[in-house]
Amino acid sequence: MARITKSKFKEACKGSGGVQTVIAKAIGVTRQAIGLYLKKNPDLRKFLDEEGEKIIDVAEHNINKKIVEGDVDVSQWALTNRKKGKIRGYGFKQEIEQTGSAATFNLITKSVEDIKNAKTRSKPGPRASDKPEARTNPESTG
Repeated sequence: MARITKSKFKEACKGSGGVQTVIAKAIGVTRQAIGLYLKKNPDLRKFLDEEGEKIIDVAEHNINKKIVEGDVDVSQWALTNRKKGKIRGYGFKQEIEQTGSAATFNLITKSVEDIKNAKTRSKPGPRASDKPEARTNPESTG
């Protein structure tokens, strides 16, 4: 297996888009080896991050170019997904309509311990705490 050096890493970063797998293939090592190398050499992460930023710049440029060309789908996407479009009121809105009376829900909360105990019970059936209490009839004589 190839050895990673700073110069090999910097060279492999160029044009990689900041993708560690691409860098690893260029050097001839595994992606995991790149991750370990970056942990030992954190100063090199800036080269990886810069390449990733370049890809984002290219993607934004392509989106802007399509908008200028009049691509309505890309324009709508940009308005609904970009912060400035959302600030101006574009975005996905969800409307909820209710008819009739409001429903009520009983929320049941169980502890993790309750759930574990329920799963470990061998036979489904009534628990001792579920048995009805014995009642005595005060009118009867015994």
